[in-house]
Amino acid sequence: MDKKITARIVHLPETYEMAYRIARQIQDTGEDYDVVVGISRGGLPPSRIMCDFLNIKTLTTMQILHYESAAKAREEVRVSDPVKIDLEGRNVLLVDDVNDSGDTLQAAVKHIQTLKPSLLKTAVLHEKAGSSFSVDYCGSYLSEWKWLIYQWAVTEDLIGFLERDGMLDSEPADAIRHLSEKYDLTVERDLLEKVLSMKEFYSKKDTSS
Repeated sequence: MDKKITARIVHLPETYEMAYRIARQIQDTGEDYDVVVGISRGGLPPSRIMCDFLNIKTLTTMQILHYESAAKAREEVRVSDPVKIDLEGRNVLLVDDVNDSGDTLQAAVKHIQTLKPSLLKTAVLHEKAGSSFSVDYCGSYLSEWKWLIYQWAVTEDLIGFLERDGMLDSEPADAIRHLSEKYDLTVERDLLEKVLSMKEFYSKKDTSS
């Protein structure tokens, strides 16, 4: 990724508010969905919230490999775990946390269309300008690009940034200063200490698959 990376943490209350906005948008259309498909992994928390707001009982998932931690994109976008339930003739709402490049959603939509749903619409918490794919519903449209670190991925991303920059074993105060200076990223000390206490799990596992 050639662009300078700036980042911010998206905390749970904001994600809940964005999901609520989407639910109200859908309510205004009068559309009724039978199934929510959450794109794993980032789309799973908002998918469950959407099911709650819209009273949808069927939630399923699919996984697409695109981004790794800390804004590192894979060369190839691929469906690694397809939808495993029957969607033929059903109204499907496809949910992810963010629409960045658009590649993930394009791959997901292409896959789901082969399953012959009656209706397929897409929703994300945040949509970024410049994406190659436009969603049907979003909680917020971002005109300025920034890497969004959702709270359910904060350990993965912060460790990824610090490891990339050779700062993973630094003191918390030094790590906080580095993240602020390089990524314009504000991280509270209590949160960073929680994240760093989990770093042994990341050193033991290969996340490239």
